[in-house]
Amino acid sequence: MRGMAGVSAEGSDSAAPPRAPRRRWSRRLAFRLCGALGLPLLLFACGELYVRQTRMHEDLWVMTGRAPAPHLMAEWAQPDAFSAYRARIGRYGPPGSGKTVSPQGFISTPPLEKTKPAGRRRIVFLGGSSTAGSVPLIADEKTWPWRALEGLRAARPELDLDFVNAALPGYSTFESLGRLTHRLRFYRPDVIVVYHGWNDLYYFTAERVEEIERWRTLPDGSWGFPPGERHSAIAPSWVDHLIWPSQLLTKGRRVLAGGARAPAGEASAARELRAEFDRRGLEVWRENLRLLQATAQTLGAELLVCKQATLIVAELPEAERARCRYEFHGFGHDAHVAAFRELYAVIDELFPPARVIDLTSLSGRSELFEDHIHPTEQGCEQLGRLVSEALTGALE
Repeated sequence: MRGMAGVSAEGSDSAAPPRAPRRRWSRRLAFRLCGALGLPLLLFACGELYVRQTRMHEDLWVMTGRAPAPHLMAEWAQPDAFSAYRARIGRYGPPGSGKTVSPQGFISTPPLEKTKPAGRRRIVFLGGSSTAGSVPLIADEKTWPWRALEGLRAARPELDLDFVNAALPGYSTFESLGRLTHRLRFYRPDVIVVYHGWNDLYYFTAERVEEIERWRTLPDGSWGFPPGERHSAIAPSWVDHLIWPSQLLTKGRRVLAGGARAPAGEASAARELRAEFDRRGLEVWRENLRLLQATAQTLGAELLVCKQATLIVAELPEAERARCRYEFHGFGHDAHVAAFRELYAVIDELFPPARVIDLTSLSGRSELFEDHIHPTEQGCEQLGRLVSEALTGALE
């Protein structure tokens, strides 16, 4: 037994050395597997971080209709007593977009003191998303008001200048009038630049102009963000339960499922559009401009009104018309062309040429517009240049 035990022990000892290569082979295999999996995981992590830093957050449960969608403005705005809503202070849009809201609540505006220093000239810009630079998302220093001030400072270096971009997405002359009268007046502007038109066309239909006194209110007369609604951009799937934490996979899921936002022209084609607009809206537009003019006179400020540039022109090719969201207003291309022409005519009627900034030389140039009205970065550069030239003349 002893001998057998000895033999067994010796056999065990003699069999031990061959196991070492197996362990080395196992470690080598583990390293190879880690290398093979590590690179894809690293790339995925980098992609996930990039998407989270540069793209708007998307909720997969909302996208598939499992949860109600919050009102879009509720993400970045809050109710305001005099202009319906205002932007939340801090960042606007995804991290890294370069889009901010100043401590005073103004988008794409450098911080400034409410009390204007002696000798300083302050310029206020009023408008909607085209002025705010929110569609597409334009970084602060590339918005056209910012560029206009840069050009003005270069042309008039002796002047002490600052500015307020008081525009916000969705603002019309109604919201700008309320903000100017009750908020901006305390900043004592010297020059006020108005860049409106598209959003005011929203009430150029019979059902809206007849209820214009209820502008921006809910059916019960209050104001706030409407409750969320359930809608399904893509069909639900079992895979959603596995990928929902990832923004990269969520966006990939939407694209693969065909849930990307439909081109504007498709939405327009799905709805029958009127051939005419309600001309009673022109009187509302006229009165609002007069009220802005009277407020500027009360504040001792110069008022300059822009003829808003737009992609929508008479001879616009069909391919370009597909980029325009006519359904927002309920009337078609030719009616929009006529409506813009009438808006410009009211401006000429109310203001002398020296107080009108005609930007229609940029209209119809597809490379300058993201869609029907929103300028690209190149468009902002051109708008800033023309407005800067006009401001230089006005300050002289």
